[in-house]
Amino acid sequence: MGLGEATLRNHGRPPTVIDVAEACGLSTATVSRVLNGLVASVAPETAQRVIEAARSLGYTPSAIGRSLRQSETRIVVLLVPDLTNDFCADVAMSLEKALQLGGLSMVLCNTAEKPEQQDRLLADAESLRPRGIVLLGAMDTPRLRAMAQTARPFIFINRRPPPPIKAPYVGIDNKAAGRAVAAHLLERGHTGIAIIHGPRKNSASRSRLEGFLGRIAEHGIDPASVIQIESALTTEAGYGHGRELLSRGQPPRAIFCGNDMIAYGIYRAAQERGVSVPGGLAIVGFDDNGINAWLAPWLTTIRVPAVDFGPAVASLLNEKNTARRESEVILPFELTVRSST
Repeated sequence: MGLGEATLRNHGRPPTVIDVAEACGLSTATVSRVLNGLVASVAPETAQRVIEAARSLGYTPSAIGRSLRQSETRIVVLLVPDLTNDFCADVAMSLEKALQLGGLSMVLCNTAEKPEQQDRLLADAESLRPRGIVLLGAMDTPRLRAMAQTARPFIFINRRPPPPIKAPYVGIDNKAAGRAVAAHLLERGHTGIAIIHGPRKNSASRSRLEGFLGRIAEHGIDPASVIQIESALTTEAGYGHGRELLSRGQPPRAIFCGNDMIAYGIYRAAQERGVSVPGGLAIVGFDDNGINAWLAPWLTTIRVPAVDFGPAVASLLNEKNTARRESEVILPFELTVRSST
């Protein structure tokens, strides 16, 4: 049967295994074995007939059908808390690039820091039969607890898996990073310090806060004297807190921000009030987003190596290290000092 005949007979629909079998005069079982690479029991000339028929018909294997047989696809699902956060975007790009090198594809989902949305997306992700599910900034939710007990690989980024979940983790030593920021500000002689941190329920924010206050206490400063504000990790939140703090009778002289996004908002508020940075206010961020080199080259911040997250996660998936439920990959961080301090 020629290609034109096959096209007419199929009425334009994609060719199937049955069409290939009819074209080369073989059983569908034989054709299926060849197309799935199981050629040990098939004569070489028979396999060649199948391959040539499939090529002439324009046949391509069904990824859906293959995934149903294998119980998984070549898809990895990444859940992030905020698609507008540059750090999330940097990590997502790193992971997608690393997965592509291994022949995998990525589906990106935004939880918007909403527990019910995370659970809905987890349910949708499971229906895709993914190779693995990666959570950047996971929240402790009922479905997460239930799904994490299955054999499906789960990998947590930045925020550790909430107890009692045991799963691989990729991140930095957030407590040590918080201590490094405090030491830097103390070395510069800054007093009147404030910290605008993320939600305490999140392990990363909590560890940064604990490290920062612990180093302050070691220096002989009462942690209670430090202004502590729990905040959303957004530029808008930083701007609002900046306006409020800088309007006080005794505004802080240094602010440690839970991420660079908050720092951008603080800087904008300082500009509007005529407060010079760092003369009137020192600002420290966290993450060192890739965009800083272009728009915030002044910002002192903790550099988190976003480009290294992707290869680390891909390695865990490809090497099946996820069988070790408590495996960790701790990446190095660096305090990058610029003009804002």
